[in-house]
Amino acid sequence: MDTREGVTPSDPERKAALELIHQLREVVVRLELAAGEFARSTGLHATDVRALIRLLDAERAGVGATPTWLSQQLGMTSQATTAVIHRLEAAGHVERRKSPTDARSIHLAVTESAVALGWDFFGPLLDRLITVTTPLTPTARTTISTYLTAIATATDPT
Repeated sequence: MDTREGVTPSDPERKAALELIHQLREVVVRLELAAGEFARSTGLHATDVRALIRLLDAERAGVGATPTWLSQQLGMTSQATTAVIHRLEAAGHVERRKSPTDARSIHLAVTESAVALGWDFFGPLLDRLITVTTPLTPTARTTISTYLTAIATATDPT
């Protein structure tokens, strides 16, 4: 395929799909900028913010987040993940807790103060996103959810 055809396709279906992908990329860039500003304003590393996001996602999904799990989520070595966990613990953002089902296992939990810090920063953005999402019909939300799930699967490196 001609490189320019990949960037500016003549096929209308491919062109429409690429336009959606570019819109999605714009959203990703803006969310990354917000996460970067949060990291700067709180003195965190970008990786620390990604770790907090993954840990909060795990909590919402009812997943017991272990250091090994976090390492896999971040695509980092266990040593690098340990450094992230230590930084987050030292900042008071993460706690290690014994697993409720296996006393030998440690689970990571985001502290209430970290949740409050995140909400102070991201709350207004989340409220704006909820405002534009709420009027969508259930069918539209299902279509968008299906699309975003497929995109997440397609971008998964594993």
